[in-house]
Order: sequence, then C-alpha cells, then structure tokens
Amino acid sequence: MEFIANLMTAEEDPVVWAQIREAEGWNVLGCADHFFSPNKSYPHVWVTLATMAAATKNVKLTTSFANNLFRSPVEFAQASLQMQSVSHGRFEAGLGAGWEKAEAEGSSIRYPSPSERAGMYIEAAHIVRELFDTGGCTFSGKHYNMNVPKIGPTPAAGPPPLVASLGGPRTIKGIAPIADRVEIKLISGITRNGTVDLPAMTTVPESHLYDLVQQVRAVNPTVPLSVFILCSVGDDPRTKAVENMLGDSFLGGFYGSAAKVSESMFRLAEAGIDRVEVSPFTESSFATLATKLFA
Repeated sequence: MEFIANLMTAEEDPVVWAQIREAEGWNVLGCADHFFSPNKSYPHVWVTLATMAAATKNVKLTTSFANNLFRSPVEFAQASLQMQSVSHGRFEAGLGAGWEKAEAEGSSIRYPSPSERAGMYIEAAHIVRELFDTGGCTFSGKHYNMNVPKIGPTPAAGPPPLVASLGGPRTIKGIAPIADRVEIKLISGITRNGTVDLPAMTTVPESHLYDLVQQVRAVNPTVPLSVFILCSVGDDPRTKAVENMLGDSFLGGFYGSAAKVSESMFRLAEAGIDRVEVSPFTESSFATLATKLFA
C-alpha cells in the first residue's frame, strides 16, 4: 500500500518539509488547494509543488485536489503538463469539484449548488482528459465552451495520470470511466453544504466505503483506488477531543495512537484500496505515523 503526505499549512518550509517526508518513506507528496480558512493559511498549490519537485528526487507529487471552482480546466491542464515536465514524470494531476463555501465566497468566487458543482466537475474532467490525450480540445457543454487548438507541449514522460476525487453516484458515473486513478472521498456527503461537519462523521459506516468502491468498479473495473482520510495522531487536546467525539465509529479509527491509526489505514486494503491520502490535523502526525507505515 502507498501513502500520500498531504501538506495543508503555509507555516512549513516546503523544501524542508518535502525532504523530510521523502526521507521518512512517504510514496507521494500532496499539496492541498485552498486560499485560506478561519484557522490557518495555506500554501499556493502550484508554487509549492514546483518547489517540492526541485527539492526531491524520487517521490511522486500530486495536487490534493486542485479546486475546479478556482480556475479554468485549461489552466489546470497547462499547469499539470508543466508540473509533469519539471518533476521529470513524477506528477499526478488530482482534480476535485471544490467544496468550501466560505472560502469561495470570501474570494469573490461564485459558489454553485451541489448539483451544479458536480456538473461543472464532470465537464471539466472530460476537457482535461481531451487536453492530455490530444493536446487540444473543442468542447461545448452546459458549463464550458472550449476551443483550445494547442496546449503543452506533452512532456517526455507523457501527460500525467488524471486522478479524480469522487464521492457520489453522479460524479462516479461521469468521471470514473476516464480517470487513471480514483480517490474515494468518504466524507463528501458531510461537506456538501460547504463546511466540514465533524460530528456527522460518526454517521459514516465502513459499509459506505465498500458501496463507493462497488460503484466505481461498476463503471471502471480496473482503475486503481485511493481514499482520502482526515486523521490525527497523538494525545494533544484537539486529537483527543475528536477521538472522543467519534468514539468507536469507522472514522474514529483514524484518531488516536499511531498504532491505532496505522492499523485502520492498512485495513482499508481489504476494500481494494492501494493508496491512502493522509491529511492530519497536526503536522507531528506525519513523523509519528511514518514509524508505523514504513516499518
């Protein structure tokens, strides 16, 4: 099983952070695509990933996940092709629908309804797929009208794999067939209204993972599967509070001691998951978990 270390704070030096994570054994380094939140500042996704590419040698890199509300799918494809080039074939192009309402509206970006966001995401993924495959795109849809005669050039290693973050039947049906990897988002239902409802995480059963895997397999039987996991390791007050709140629920297994959290992550392989995106509340979780995940 592979593991992604997902950088979610601008307080860390990306050069030092990436080199430490590579030395610890992480298979992929990701960077979250946010502008801000009430409690933290975020690094710019493309600047940070390019910096990480220059600072590392072998580890893969990915957008976790590029927010489709923030930019045109043409810009996403252009940036992804350039990242694949500067990383010498180590980049994976992760694209997501975008979910955080306050961030979008606070940045003067229109925040569509869940249905419209899904429709935009499906069309954007198909546009990116065509740009990667052919170097151009002509597309006419409900949300996008594209006429891009040429983009690129295609890197020597070929275009990057297209990774889609999917958590609902409509986007699974519309995007999974054209994706090179699907990352299952177990908590898509509790972020649908634009915020993370932590208490609602207790209502997500393990069977939901198997249901989403089955939906993906129905339209793409062979695509590799990842899963996005919010987590935290340690006995600090915040970690303990969330662990106590979630109790013995399925997602509660990803909060607490390193032994408990790593065991929960390895268990995901039983559902056909071969990669886990580790997105912790505390930066110290990475080093602590690495001793268990890469022992």
